[in-house]
Amino acid sequence: MTRVVEDAGGLGIDQRWHLTQARHILPDYIPHIGHRSGRSKPLSRLNVALTTYDVLAAGFKSGRHLSTPIELRDHFKISRRARVLSLSIAKDNRLENYWRRELSRRLPERLAALGIQFVTTPNYSLPVNAPRTEHLVNIRRSVVCAERMSIAGLSVIPHLNAMTQTDWNCWRDFLRDHPQIYYVALEFQTGLRVKRKAVWHLSQLLNLQESLGREIHLVAVGGGRHLCYLAEFPAVTVVDSGPFIRTLKRRRVDHQNGKWAISSTAKGEPLHDLLYHNVRVCARTVSANLRHHRERNLNLLSNAANVGGPSPPPQQAIPFNDLQLDFDFWPEQRRNPTQFSLLP
Repeated sequence: MTRVVEDAGGLGIDQRWHLTQARHILPDYIPHIGHRSGRSKPLSRLNVALTTYDVLAAGFKSGRHLSTPIELRDHFKISRRARVLSLSIAKDNRLENYWRRELSRRLPERLAALGIQFVTTPNYSLPVNAPRTEHLVNIRRSVVCAERMSIAGLSVIPHLNAMTQTDWNCWRDFLRDHPQIYYVALEFQTGLRVKRKAVWHLSQLLNLQESLGREIHLVAVGGGRHLCYLAEFPAVTVVDSGPFIRTLKRRRVDHQNGKWAISSTAKGEPLHDLLYHNVRVCARTVSANLRHHRERNLNLLSNAANVGGPSPPPQQAIPFNDLQLDFDFWPEQRRNPTQFSLLP
């Protein structure tokens, strides 16, 4: 642990960091795309999310990594005009692999050359069975990565990974010291998929926003299940891989009732039309639901916690062994977890 702390430069984040963040308009919904397989045409969407580590690993087998914005968009079969949000959320082995090779392989510079609009910072784990120092050093490592990405020319969205009230107080002070930070990210695929935990952390973010006296735009990765709570924030963007995964499983969403049904396809039939339909319907549904909940003005988060003051933590500890974005459409990755590493 001493070596890890020394490598990260300490434990705290209470200092001035060189962070840059552009102010681009983000929609209510952004689809998360895993790869290009099964499609013969690019996805015609203006905003698309990709996984940072898949972007860096692209072209590994051919020995030539992606080097231009056009190559990136053609590789993942998205529109050449697409604004890319790069999500640095993954299992621990990919996160640690990135940390080890970030400087030696100049990974932030490679990302910056690809015309990425925003990149979230790595969400290093905060396991409940680990010493407190591990939590602190992992939070710091995320901010260290944010600074390195900013220096490379990327617009960075900090991932507010937290376990305790003290962590949220640290993030409050961090955002107060960095008023240029408007977008922040939380991930709801693993521990925060549980409503009780999500409500507590979202309440902390609402408290933080009230304490700062300024608006925060939340990028909620996998947050579609908590729209009634997310709607209390004036600005939120839901990032979701559901339409992509269900398209690969030949499911089609009904635009009237929102239910998914099997959509049989002929052998070799491309999936681009099905993917476009699913993404379009899900985007409209998220926007409509957010608007509906805001009109009702239930203030569910405000009622769950005293905004402006600390609220009690969730009774159940966050599991330390939850999988992160465990997509099940890469069976070869389960057989050989090193196949999709950044570099050999």
